[in-house]
Amino acid sequence: MAHTRTLTGRVVLVTGEGGLAAAMAGSLLARGAVVALAGPDAEETRRTAPPGSPLLALTSARDGMAGPAQAVDRVVERLGRLDHLVNLVAGRPSPGPLMELDPLALRDVLHRDLVTPLACTQRAYWRWMAAHGGSVVNVVADTARSGPQDAALGALTELTEWLAAELAPQVHVRTLIPSPSLATVAYRHAVSEVLCDLLLHGTDPADGPVLVLSEEPACPTRAA
Repeated sequence: MAHTRTLTGRVVLVTGEGGLAAAMAGSLLARGAVVALAGPDAEETRRTAPPGSPLLALTSARDGMAGPAQAVDRVVERLGRLDHLVNLVAGRPSPGPLMELDPLALRDVLHRDLVTPLACTQRAYWRWMAAHGGSVVNVVADTARSGPQDAALGALTELTEWLAAELAPQVHVRTLIPSPSLATVAYRHAVSEVLCDLLLHGTDPADGPVLVLSEEPACPTRAA
Protein backbone atom coordinates (compact mmCIF):
# COMPACT_ATOMS: atom_id res chain seq x y z
CA MET A 1 0.00 0.00 0.00
CA ALA A 2 1.40 3.40 -0.95
CA HIS A 3 1.63 6.08 1.72
CA THR A 4 1.54 9.79 0.92
CA ARG A 5 3.57 10.68 4.00
CA THR A 6 6.37 8.72 5.52
CA LEU A 7 8.42 8.39 8.66
CA THR A 8 11.67 8.47 6.71
CA GLY A 9 14.58 9.58 8.86
CA ARG A 10 12.77 9.06 12.15
CA VAL A 11 13.94 6.54 14.74
CA VAL A 12 11.25 4.56 16.56
CA LEU A 13 11.81 2.26 19.53
CA VAL A 14 9.14 -0.42 20.05
CA THR A 15 9.18 -2.29 23.36
CA GLY A 16 7.23 -5.55 23.54
CA GLU A 17 6.96 -9.02 22.13
CA GLY A 18 4.85 -11.32 19.98
CA GLY A 19 3.04 -10.96 16.71
CA LEU A 20 1.64 -7.49 17.41
CA ALA A 21 5.09 -6.06 18.16
CA ALA A 22 6.39 -7.59 14.93
CA ALA A 23 3.41 -6.22 12.98
CA MET A 24 3.92 -2.72 14.35
CA ALA A 25 7.62 -2.87 13.53
CA GLY A 26 6.76 -3.99 9.99
CA SER A 27 4.29 -1.14 9.45
CA LEU A 28 6.81 1.39 10.73
CA LEU A 29 9.49 0.00 8.43
CA ALA A 30 7.06 0.24 5.51
CA ARG A 31 6.61 3.93 6.29
CA GLY A 32 10.38 4.47 6.09
CA ALA A 33 11.23 4.58 9.79
CA VAL A 34 14.39 3.19 11.33
CA VAL A 35 13.05 0.77 13.93
CA ALA A 36 14.55 -0.70 17.10
CA LEU A 37 12.61 -3.54 18.69
CA ALA A 38 13.30 -4.39 22.34
CA GLY A 39 11.84 -7.65 23.64
CA PRO A 40 12.57 -11.31 24.31
CA ASP A 41 11.87 -12.32 20.69
CA ALA A 42 13.37 -9.26 18.98
CA GLU A 43 16.11 -11.25 17.25
CA GLU A 44 13.56 -13.66 15.80
CA THR A 45 11.61 -10.74 14.36
CA ARG A 46 14.78 -9.32 12.84
CA ARG A 47 15.56 -12.62 11.12
CA THR A 48 12.12 -12.72 9.49
CA ALA A 49 12.20 -9.08 8.35
CA PRO A 50 12.87 -8.32 4.66
CA PRO A 51 16.60 -8.28 3.83
CA GLY A 52 18.16 -4.90 4.33
CA SER A 53 15.43 -3.63 6.65
CA PRO A 54 16.71 -0.98 9.10
CA LEU A 55 15.62 -3.02 12.12
CA LEU A 56 17.78 -3.09 15.23
CA ALA A 57 17.00 -6.07 17.51
CA LEU A 58 17.57 -5.52 21.23
CA THR A 59 16.86 -8.73 23.11
CA SER A 60 15.62 -8.17 26.67
CA ALA A 61 14.14 -10.32 29.41
CA ARG A 62 10.39 -10.77 29.71
CA ASP A 63 8.65 -8.75 32.46
CA GLY A 64 11.79 -6.83 33.37
CA MET A 65 12.04 -3.05 33.70
CA ALA A 66 15.76 -2.64 33.17
CA GLY A 67 15.95 -4.19 29.67
CA PRO A 68 13.46 -1.91 27.86
CA ALA A 69 14.74 1.19 29.67
CA GLN A 70 18.34 0.32 28.84
CA ALA A 71 17.26 -0.17 25.23
CA VAL A 72 16.71 3.59 25.09
CA ASP A 73 20.39 4.15 25.82
CA ARG A 74 21.43 1.67 23.16
CA VAL A 75 19.18 3.26 20.55
CA VAL A 76 20.54 6.76 21.18
CA GLU A 77 24.11 5.48 21.19
CA ARG A 78 23.80 3.37 18.02
CA LEU A 79 21.26 5.32 15.96
CA GLY A 80 21.99 8.83 17.18
CA ARG A 81 18.45 9.89 18.04
CA LEU A 82 15.05 8.73 19.30
CA ASP A 83 12.00 10.40 17.80
CA HIS A 84 9.24 8.08 18.98
CA LEU A 85 8.82 5.53 21.78
CA VAL A 86 6.10 2.88 21.44
CA ASN A 87 5.43 0.81 24.55
CA LEU A 88 3.42 -2.33 23.82
CA VAL A 89 1.61 -2.95 27.10
CA ALA A 90 1.09 -6.69 27.41
CA GLY A 91 -2.22 -6.58 29.22
CA ARG A 92 -2.36 -10.36 29.63
CA PRO A 93 -5.56 -11.02 31.62
CA SER A 94 -5.42 -12.94 34.87
CA PRO A 95 -8.27 -15.48 35.13
CA GLY A 96 -10.43 -15.85 38.18
CA PRO A 97 -12.11 -13.53 40.70
CA LEU A 98 -10.16 -10.88 42.57
CA MET A 99 -10.96 -12.50 45.91
CA GLU A 100 -8.89 -15.51 44.84
CA LEU A 101 -6.02 -13.48 43.40
CA ASP A 102 -2.59 -13.55 45.01
CA PRO A 103 -1.86 -9.84 45.71
CA LEU A 104 1.68 -10.41 44.52
CA ALA A 105 0.28 -11.30 41.09
CA LEU A 106 -1.39 -7.88 40.95
CA ARG A 107 1.92 -6.30 41.88
CA ASP A 108 3.52 -8.09 38.92
CA VAL A 109 0.76 -6.85 36.57
CA LEU A 110 1.21 -3.26 37.72
CA HIS A 111 4.98 -3.51 37.39
CA ARG A 112 4.71 -4.84 33.85
CA ASP A 113 1.88 -2.64 32.55
CA LEU A 114 2.48 0.59 34.47
CA VAL A 115 5.95 0.87 36.02
CA THR A 116 7.88 -0.41 33.00
CA PRO A 117 6.22 1.98 30.48
CA LEU A 118 6.90 4.85 32.90
CA ALA A 119 10.55 3.85 33.26
CA CYS A 120 10.97 3.74 29.48
CA THR A 121 9.28 7.11 29.07
CA GLN A 122 11.51 8.68 31.72
CA ARG A 123 14.64 7.33 30.10
CA ALA A 124 13.56 8.45 26.62
CA TYR A 125 12.74 11.90 27.92
CA TRP A 126 16.03 12.50 29.69
CA ARG A 127 18.23 10.86 27.06
CA TRP A 128 16.76 12.61 24.00
CA MET A 129 13.27 14.04 23.99
CA ALA A 130 13.69 16.76 26.61
CA ALA A 131 16.12 18.52 24.31
CA HIS A 132 14.80 17.47 20.90
CA GLY A 133 11.11 16.69 21.29
CA GLY A 134 9.30 13.52 20.32
CA SER A 135 6.32 11.38 21.19
CA VAL A 136 5.38 8.37 23.31
CA VAL A 137 2.52 6.00 22.47
CA ASN A 138 1.45 3.22 24.83
CA VAL A 139 -0.44 0.50 22.96
CA VAL A 140 -2.54 -1.96 24.94
CA ALA A 141 -1.97 -5.33 23.31
CA ASP A 142 -5.03 -7.35 24.28
CA THR A 143 -8.77 -6.79 24.03
CA ALA A 144 -9.50 -9.32 26.81
CA ARG A 145 -10.32 -7.96 30.24
CA SER A 146 -9.89 -9.05 33.85
CA GLY A 147 -9.94 -7.33 37.24
CA PRO A 148 -6.15 -6.96 37.55
CA GLN A 149 -5.80 -5.85 33.95
CA ASP A 150 -8.54 -3.23 34.29
CA ALA A 151 -6.89 -1.94 37.47
CA ALA A 152 -3.60 -1.56 35.60
CA LEU A 153 -5.36 -0.03 32.59
CA GLY A 154 -7.09 2.53 34.80
CA ALA A 155 -3.74 3.47 36.32
CA LEU A 156 -2.15 3.67 32.86
CA THR A 157 -4.81 6.05 31.59
CA GLU A 158 -4.30 8.32 34.60
CA LEU A 159 -0.54 8.15 34.15
CA THR A 160 -0.99 9.11 30.50
CA GLU A 161 -3.11 12.14 31.39
CA TRP A 162 -0.50 13.36 33.88
CA LEU A 163 2.47 12.77 31.59
CA ALA A 164 0.73 14.42 28.64
CA ALA A 165 0.15 17.55 30.71
CA GLU A 166 3.62 17.52 32.26
CA LEU A 167 5.63 16.98 29.07
CA ALA A 168 3.61 19.12 26.63
CA PRO A 169 4.34 20.71 24.26
CA GLN A 170 7.82 19.23 23.88
CA VAL A 171 6.74 15.59 24.04
CA HIS A 172 3.32 14.21 23.07
CA VAL A 173 2.12 11.27 25.17
CA ARG A 174 -0.82 9.07 24.19
CA THR A 175 -2.27 5.69 25.08
CA LEU A 176 -4.21 3.63 22.54
CA ILE A 177 -6.64 1.07 23.93
CA PRO A 178 -9.18 -1.22 22.24
CA SER A 179 -12.90 -0.79 22.67
CA PRO A 180 -14.40 -3.72 24.61
CA SER A 181 -16.64 -4.34 21.60
CA LEU A 182 -13.72 -4.67 19.18
CA ALA A 183 -12.70 -8.22 18.31
CA THR A 184 -9.08 -9.16 18.91
CA VAL A 185 -8.41 -9.95 15.24
CA ALA A 186 -9.91 -6.64 14.07
CA TYR A 187 -7.94 -4.69 16.66
CA ARG A 188 -4.63 -6.28 15.83
CA HIS A 189 -5.27 -5.79 12.12
CA ALA A 190 -5.97 -2.07 12.53
CA VAL A 191 -3.73 -0.91 15.36
CA SER A 192 -0.44 -0.87 13.42
CA GLU A 193 -1.81 1.51 10.78
CA VAL A 194 -3.47 3.68 13.42
CA LEU A 195 -0.15 3.86 15.28
CA CYS A 196 1.67 5.04 12.14
CA ASP A 197 -0.99 7.69 11.54
CA LEU A 198 -0.65 8.91 15.13
CA LEU A 199 3.12 9.30 14.74
CA LEU A 200 2.70 11.08 11.40
CA HIS A 201 -0.26 13.33 12.02
CA GLY A 202 -0.81 13.46 15.76
CA THR A 203 -4.32 14.08 17.06
CA ASP A 204 -6.65 16.94 17.77
CA PRO A 205 -5.85 18.18 21.31
CA ALA A 206 -9.59 18.05 21.99
CA ASP A 207 -9.42 14.26 21.64
CA GLY A 208 -7.22 14.00 24.72
CA PRO A 209 -4.23 11.73 25.23
CA VAL A 210 -6.17 8.48 25.87
CA LEU A 211 -7.68 7.15 22.66
CA VAL A 212 -10.05 4.21 22.17
CA LEU A 213 -9.86 2.26 18.92
CA SER A 214 -13.44 1.41 18.00
CA GLU A 215 -15.21 -0.62 15.32
CA GLU A 216 -14.61 -0.24 11.58
CA PRO A 217 -13.68 2.11 10.17
CA ALA A 218 -10.81 1.97 12.63
CA CYS A 219 -10.79 5.36 14.29
CA PRO A 220 -9.32 6.34 17.66
CA THR A 221 -11.62 8.53 19.76
CA ARG A 222 -11.34 10.19 23.14
CA ALA A 223 -11.75 7.87 26.09
CA ALA A 224 -14.85 8.55 28.15
